[in-house]
Formats: sequence, structure tokens, C-alpha cells
Amino acid sequence: MDTNYVFCQDRIREAQRLRNEALGQMIADGFHAAKRLAIRVKRAVVAHLLGPRHPLPH
Repeated sequence: MDTNYVFCQDRIREAQRLRNEALGQMIADGFHAAKRLAIRVKRAVVAHLLGPRHPLPH
């Protein structure tokens, strides 16, 4: 095999690995942000239902 071809294939594989790693991190960050948002919404709904006399802990 041509060494130039092997070099290019290695670079392509490394670029794909880095892309997949970054994509995985973005997905994990998105799930974490969605979880935090869901918790905030749930707390707001419960606080609204309980009314101002029952403050929730932060």
C-alpha cells in the first residue's frame, strides 16, 4: 500500500474519532441541561400549586 494512502486513512480515522467524541459530549451536555430545566419547571409548578405560604428550599 502507498504510505500516503495509509497516512490519509489514519488522519481520517482520527478526525472521525474526535468528531464522535465531541458529538457524544454535546449530547451528554444537552441531557444534563434538559434535566436541570425539568427540575426547575417542576419546582416552579409545585411552588405555584402550594402558594406563597409554603416556600420551597433551594
